Amino acid sequence: MSRKVGSEIKTLVICVDRDNDIGEKAGLKTPIIGKEASLSAATKLALADPEDSDVNAIFEAIRLCEQLKATEENAGVEIVLIAGDKKAGVEADRKIGKELEKVLSKTAVESAILVSDGAEDEWIIPILGSRVKIDSVRRVVVKQSEQLESTFYLIKRLFEDPKFSRTFLPPVGIILFLLALSLLFNLSDKVVGIILAFSGIYILLKGLGHESDLINFIDSTKQALYSGKISFVSYICAIVLLLAGTSQGIVEYTGYIEELSEASERVLLTGMVYYLKGAIWWYVGAALAPLIGRMMNMLIEREKIVRQWAIIFSVIASGLILWGGSECVILLTENNHLMGYLYLFLSILGAIILSFMGVAISRYVKGTVIGEEEVVTEAETAMK
Repeated sequence: MSRKVGSEIKTLVICVDRDNDIGEKAGLKTPIIGKEASLSAATKLALADPEDSDVNAIFEAIRLCEQLKATEENAGVEIVLIAGDKKAGVEADRKIGKELEKVLSKTAVESAILVSDGAEDEWIIPILGSRVKIDSVRRVVVKQSEQLESTFYLIKRLFEDPKFSRTFLPPVGIILFLLALSLLFNLSDKVVGIILAFSGIYILLKGLGHESDLINFIDSTKQALYSGKISFVSYICAIVLLLAGTSQGIVEYTGYIEELSEASERVLLTGMVYYLKGAIWWYVGAALAPLIGRMMNMLIEREKIVRQWAIIFSVIASGLILWGGSECVILLTENNHLMGYLYLFLSILGAIILSFMGVAISRYVKGTVIGEEEVVTEAETAMK
């Protein structure tokens, strides 16, 4: 500490350097107290880095301290420079708190005025406010760059926010990557279709509140890779099937557009039906692949497969309904009403039968597991 603090100080002008440029660039130790010591610190820091905004903050703190001394009698005003750590974050805030307590332990300060060079330093207001009453906060930014610095800081905080970065950045990155591929290989039409399909799926998941399922799928893939499980291969198969289904759906969609170029009013709705017809069974396979991989892992680990049976049959039943519905719509557009309704009826009937089969198998296996557990329990009781 550069100067001993007197007990007559009532107002403390605190200049905060959260990333410790004073120590890293000028080689000074904080806290630094007093006008002369602060002037010397500002001069050394300016010589080390004339573009550092902390220099302006220190001079503003000195000016404010002198102004208060001149306008208020018996003000008891003093300036103190406090620094954090170059890594910022928790370590910097703890160091700031310790230095402030060190200053306050030697004087009866009634209030404080915070001077900072930007919004980042103002994050420590709660830390200072918990130890001394803060009367005012002065933010010092070079006039020509105030808006630029504020915008840059806001963007920086958004990118550092895990919720924003995980939600916004991955889709944007994938879209930019696909656009780059379209420019390199001259596949603009197909890539735009893939981007629209990906964006639609993501918006749908986001709207339904299931966007976490995609993140869970990625995490499960990582765990399967690190643990050497068979499910990792099934995840790769699911991705390949998903891409193949999307490609096949696009082929069906583009083929329909070429055939009905004159009836453009029906392209959107019926085209999506053709897309669904071409892609649905690929998507069903993509949904079944991770389930089958999980079941194989459970067999290897000698675990009982119960719930997975119902899920598998439900996925197949859902695919059957969607396929039958798409065939029905296509046949209706071709004025073949009888076959269209027949496809729809048979697909619904088949889906119901498959669902009942899945539920029956799951209940049977569950009853078998419960029976085995009861036998084991009775055996253990008899042994005791």
